[in-house]
Amino acid sequence: MSLKLPYRKYPDVKYGGFFYAAVVPVNIALPTKNAPRSKRVEVIIDSGATVCQFQAQLGRAIGLEIEKGEVRETMGIAGPTNIYMHDITLYIPGGPVQARAGFSDSLPIVGLMGMYGFFEHFVVTFDPAALRCELERIYQA
Repeated sequence: MSLKLPYRKYPDVKYGGFFYAAVVPVNIALPTKNAPRSKRVEVIIDSGATVCQFQAQLGRAIGLEIEKGEVRETMGIAGPTNIYMHDITLYIPGGPVQARAGFSDSLPIVGLMGMYGFFEHFVVTFDPAALRCELERIYQA
């Protein structure tokens, strides 16, 4: 299954103007059977992010006690910050996957899809000239 996603235009609050980014629609949930899902959100596909990360508010909405997660220090778009790691289910195109994701109140966007939790499940092709991204799901045997 191949999915072509258009880039989205975002304001660049730091430098002015705007930038384009590849995004994918996702829901998250606790990793238990029939757990309620979050609202669907568009998150940035970020090959520079080690793990998937989300705004803490989204995690709280599904019942996570954010500060009880494993603390990791990270350097990212918000600068040096602590994230709190939790096991979740990601509902992404092609079906759900289990992931360990970080949550932070200081993340300035809704979320990022990182190397662990997202890229290990997809072949991702960025096409900045056409302003789109193509995802090909990798199915594990």
